[in-house]
Amino acid sequence: MENASKALIMAGSVLIALMIIGALVLMFNSLSSYQETGTGSTRTAQVTEFNNQYETYNRTDVRGSDLYSLLNKAIDYNRTQSTAGTGNDKGQELAYEPMVINFTIDNRQLCADTNPNRLFTSSSYTVQGNESQFVKTVEDAIKNLEDTYGQTSLTNLTTNLTKIFVTSAPEPGSNQEQVIIKNFNEASRKVKISSFDEIKNGSTIREDVYKYYEYVQFKRAYFDCKNVEYDSNTGRITKMDFEFTGKFN
Repeated sequence: MENASKALIMAGSVLIALMIIGALVLMFNSLSSYQETGTGSTRTAQVTEFNNQYETYNRTDVRGSDLYSLLNKAIDYNRTQSTAGTGNDKGQELAYEPMVINFTIDNRQLCADTNPNRLFTSSSYTVQGNESQFVKTVEDAIKNLEDTYGQTSLTNLTTNLTKIFVTSAPEPGSNQEQVIIKNFNEASRKVKISSFDEIKNGSTIREDVYKYYEYVQFKRAYFDCKNVEYDSNTGRITKMDFEFTGKFN
């Protein structure tokens, strides 16, 4: 009888132990499932937050100034977070696909006369990786012009383009030439001229101002986002294509 009681007690103990183990396993599985759900929700939120930064450009009226900001945003992202980012300056593991931005323009509509390609030497551009020759070329050119003439002077000169950079040269010493010289010197603060020859067709000053005019026109231009592509694994935007609409603000 005593042995039977001990056997029942042992069986009960084993049963209780098994119930406890089962409860712990069930709790562990529930906790793991909860953590996976939480991780998945966090990942989804991160992807949504990331894409929202770029979805704002997915429209038909993106100004050139906004597009230029997008190009710099993509370059910075590629440098700091994507697989293309060599020498990551944030010390992060490079895990995401790089961003690619394509856009097309019409050089003829950006230029001040019939000779395009002063600043924008192509009708289509691709910005990818952690640096862009396009952005560097434009930034270097504009910085050089603004250092030479001053931003305010360049803005004044491009605004008064038709009053200053006439197509036919006036007679030297004529009233027309004096008016043109006066108009230029009033618009320009750092660089002054004494004759029309200094701003005639092909002159350095004329070419510089026309180059800046193309930059101003690009910032005023409107672009249509034609295509957006997403990474099949991460869901992140990896590519955007833009096309010049032919309109300006």
